[in-house]
Amino acid sequence: MTRTIEQAQRVAKLTVKRPDRLNHLLVCESVVEPVEEHLRETGRHLCEEAAFLAGYVSDGAVGIVTTAVLPYTRSSAAFCTLPIDVTASCLKTIREMGQIVLAQIHTHGQRSFHSCTDDDWAVCDSPGFISIVVPSYGRFGLGRMFNGGAAIHELMCNHEWRKLPSEEVRRRFRVIPSNLAVV
Repeated sequence: MTRTIEQAQRVAKLTVKRPDRLNHLLVCESVVEPVEEHLRETGRHLCEEAAFLAGYVSDGAVGIVTTAVLPYTRSSAAFCTLPIDVTASCLKTIREMGQIVLAQIHTHGQRSFHSCTDDDWAVCDSPGFISIVVPSYGRFGLGRMFNGGAAIHELMCNHEWRKLPSEEVRRRFRVIPSNLAVV
């Protein structure tokens, strides 16, 4: 199976090398629903939750999210933590699939912002990494994630997080159609 993945990556010119900046992040719509349900389940109890968006990089700067990783977390109304063994297991699984984490996504209460804790404990500290913060504990889903429904931050080369303006998010981020065919 690994050989098949490697062959497909070569043909499609997909890599798992993290660029300093993702010009675009394309999220397969089949990933959105499981992430929404994961965030909502914990959000029903007014607790924060987290997930990882994984996939490939095409043309050196286009992230294609094909996989959602939904970890076990310890959550409350004010925080969400991932035990170190859970984080390691998530990252190992993503690596074994021949993919990289392109973004982390997590919820907050009423406002979506990148807290100091979010800044310091992101799962990736490489420039170009994306952190998506969804308000209202994710109870209202991700449907408007790229249309002002979430705060999207990018880690810059100076290791500062920059909140992306709505216009830039609409230009750079999209949910794209994906299908499942059973033959």
